[in-house]
Amino acid sequence: MRKGFTLLELITVVVIIGILAMIAVPQFFKVAERGRAAEAINLLGSLRSAQLRYYAEHARTTNSINDLDIECGTPRFFSMTLLGSATPGVNTNVAYARRNNVSNPGYGNYRLYIQFDGDITCLGGSRNICRVLGY
Repeated sequence: MRKGFTLLELITVVVIIGILAMIAVPQFFKVAERGRAAEAINLLGSLRSAQLRYYAEHARTTNSINDLDIECGTPRFFSMTLLGSATPGVNTNVAYARRNNVSNPGYGNYRLYIQFDGDITCLGGSRNICRVLGY
């Protein structure tokens, strides 16, 4: 009597693994993109706080990160931009982070905006990335 697997059993296992991979891989990319976006959200919160402190001190906002009282390194996945002509108020954007297209699995260049009241909004991108991120 021979021991081993039949061809039918091997094909069944390969099909099951393929189906599981089709479900798991897109979910992995979504979770990975949420992790990358966390970098921008953290930095946007720091920029917002620093911009509010700058406004309290100088009665105006700035569009230069060098004028703020924080030191932030270069973000790995995003480019940051301060919106310096803003006056603190509801629905006024302070800064935004634009997603760099490096290793971005088809989500496109989306932007995360933070307002003076702390709300974060998402614009652009593809594959419903703003909904995936929860904004």
